[in-house]
Amino acid sequence: MSDAVRAWRSALADAVRVPDALADFRRTDDGTVSSRDRLAALIEAHRGADPGVRAALIDWMTRLQPLDAPPWTLAETARAPEPPPRRVRADDLDQPRSAALRERLLAMLGSAEAGRRRTAAEALARRPEPEARLAVLRAYLNGRVGLPAAAGLDHALGDIGESELRGDGILRDKVAGAAVGLDPGERERLVPLLLEWWEHAPPAVARAVGDALRAHPADALAEALGDRLHAGAWGFLDLLAGRPLLRTPALTRTCRRLRTEGRHELADRLILVEGPLRGPEAGRQDAAALAVLRDRDAALPAAPGQRPTRRELMDLAATGTPEQICRALTALAEAHPGPEPDRDPHLLHLLGELLTHPRPGVRLRAHRTARAMLERTAYLRHTEQLLDDPRPDVVRMALRTLCRAGWEPAIPAVTGLLGHPHAVVRGAAAEALAELGRAAVPALRHAAARARPDRRSRYTDVLDRIGAGEH
Repeated sequence: MSDAVRAWRSALADAVRVPDALADFRRTDDGTVSSRDRLAALIEAHRGADPGVRAALIDWMTRLQPLDAPPWTLAETARAPEPPPRRVRADDLDQPRSAALRERLLAMLGSAEAGRRRTAAEALARRPEPEARLAVLRAYLNGRVGLPAAAGLDHALGDIGESELRGDGILRDKVAGAAVGLDPGERERLVPLLLEWWEHAPPAVARAVGDALRAHPADALAEALGDRLHAGAWGFLDLLAGRPLLRTPALTRTCRRLRTEGRHELADRLILVEGPLRGPEAGRQDAAALAVLRDRDAALPAAPGQRPTRRELMDLAATGTPEQICRALTALAEAHPGPEPDRDPHLLHLLGELLTHPRPGVRLRAHRTARAMLERTAYLRHTEQLLDDPRPDVVRMALRTLCRAGWEPAIPAVTGLLGHPHAVVRGAAAEALAELGRAAVPALRHAAARARPDRRSRYTDVLDRIGAGEH
């Protein structure tokens, strides 16, 4: 203990005997002794102090160590002089958020100086108000500022209507750049507009718009392009080329039409897969689903004499193993009362899906079920789907069925099979077209006029056979 502390304690011991003396001592205290030493001395002096002095001692101790303050808060530090307050100017931008500050930033966003616009954009992009962030996005779309990094402003694009995006001041490549960062669901609304721009834009803008469209899921983009591809706007295939696409009837017809017109290179650029792309957990999920189905089948004999309902059979045909699917389809066909066809749209959809099943046995069983249960037109349309079957023998069967039925809607597709890589299929297609006769002539002439010279004979030979058969 230092001499100064001892002297202070001695003076305090004399002062606590009389209330007035303590008040005088407290007023003359200059704070030379630390607050921790004074607090310890006051606690010790409280025991022997005059009763009239104790309240003043407690007040002094509370001032040195407030009851709600942590023990490490020192009175010296708490009363340390603070730096003088900064002088606030009206144009300061680091003030607390307020409506006035936002208005100043919005005014700066329209400034003629690029630096001031950039400063305002960065400040407004950090604000939570949607109006402020939308103003920055509009300035970006008009080319006045760059898009602040990591601002996430592209999601505000959904708040801007299509009529505004078509305005003269909007830069289309900026819209495309913002659309790249959107989620597919948010970008869906912009896809028709982006397709229109991509079709008519100059190369520099078309490149940016194309990047935004290629960021969209390939299957969703192919569906949006359905009408354009049906109209023969083949330039849009550049947006789909080289990307795995789920095989659909529309894309299958597109590939067939391209080959009919002799555009084999373009058709080869379309990558059609037989089912949805599967992730790394697909095998485990399939195993779990199969286990559930096996358990369900094992439980069926527990109710003897009870036949599965139509709904149960259709569910099993949609989710079961190949063997279960075939058994369910057989049971559905056996339960069909006839002779009126079954017009259930769910059954039509189910059979159409099963005609693309990876197992050929399932595809053929679905085709036989369609013949037994559906009307003639629906059955022949389902048969037409098998013209794209990967097995040549299945395609030959479909060709014979369609040819014998005189199904003229299939003529363009059958004509396209004259360019099939398998000679067996090409020969079967030629026989089918020759049997169909004059109805096949327009499609054959159209294909011959657009075929490569070395493949044109495939179409002209069939035309010659049809012409010879008429005499």
